Amino acid sequence: MYSFHSFFRTQSRRFLLGTASTLCLPLFLTIILFAGCTNSEDFANPLDSENLRTAGSPKGLTLYPGDQQVRVTWTDAGQEGIKTYRIYRRSTANSEEPFELVGTVDAPASEFVDTQNIENDRRDAQGRPLAYEYRISYIDINDVETPDPDNPPSVTEDPVRVWQTVTGIPSVPPPAPVVTIGAQTDLTVKLFWENYDFPHDFSLFRVYIAKDDGTAKQLAFRRVEEVKRDQLYYFDVVFQKDGEAKVYRVAAVDEFGVEAITTISATSPHLPPAPPQNVTVIYARRSFFNLKYDVQISWDANTERDLAGYQIYTKDADGNLLPRQKAGRRDTGLIIPGEDPVVIDQQAFFRDYFITAFDDTPGPDGKRDESELAEAMPLQ
Repeated sequence: MYSFHSFFRTQSRRFLLGTASTLCLPLFLTIILFAGCTNSEDFANPLDSENLRTAGSPKGLTLYPGDQQVRVTWTDAGQEGIKTYRIYRRSTANSEEPFELVGTVDAPASEFVDTQNIENDRRDAQGRPLAYEYRISYIDINDVETPDPDNPPSVTEDPVRVWQTVTGIPSVPPPAPVVTIGAQTDLTVKLFWENYDFPHDFSLFRVYIAKDDGTAKQLAFRRVEEVKRDQLYYFDVVFQKDGEAKVYRVAAVDEFGVEAITTISATSPHLPPAPPQNVTVIYARRSFFNLKYDVQISWDANTERDLAGYQIYTKDADGNLLPRQKAGRRDTGLIIPGEDPVVIDQQAFFRDYFITAFDDTPGPDGKRDESELAEAMPLQ
């Protein structure tokens, strides 16, 4: 408590069927029937992005090399008229040799595992790693292959069409890291994989992250960091609120690029913001004959992304904590006018003031996450 006597020392879009009349219904159904069939007329316009024969090779070609095998994945176009996917391979030991057909998969499909005569850890005479190159194509219901292996697309064509080629080197995967979640920190997930047993051909760690929105749709992982061998941890601080769920893949990678992956889920913890810092108060008495005073409270701004605001408290004569004004997340001070002093043993004192920071996400109990009290200290 601060006495008045010390005061002088301080300062539909709309759907077509909904508008079609019953007289046009037979014609409409006939159009739908023919549109659903894929014939040569579907390939008449070479500039049509939906034209299966000019759209280029399937997109999203990705390799996952392993022990004497390579898992080949791509994005299934989902277009009517695709009957089969073909997978081709050759060795980078001889760039002049043709691509060899190593697999055929009926559509719809987006994956093929190649185990045909795959060798691990290959190197050339100079000791440089040798890779396998992969391409994929598709066959339409008229048995036309796109791209055409006998006449592959050229980057000089207009429009440009590229037969995507990806390389990979099979190898025995390194040991998968044992990943644990560290101590909770606000808006942070800490991953550790201590005591890792490094193989002789170890290269680095990779961290992939996907947001988990609780739906059944496939997770979209993205690589966020490559971690050197002497750093056995990763801290994810990219959260906007408490309770945000993510799935992590921590991969140990050998010098051939082969990964051994550990998957773990984590959620940003329900923790309050830090207390405001450097909280000060100035008491301004209104007159010699009026016990009321104005109080000005200031503090340094918090930096949490989920900060919602600040709550001011004071205490009554019995020491009970009483909520007062709130301040917005961007505020760094406020003024409370016309305060009454607190009277203890017939003596008037300035009140003590406190402040907390709170976030925008209630905890599991439904109550808001609020920091510890920070006491406002009088400016001398």
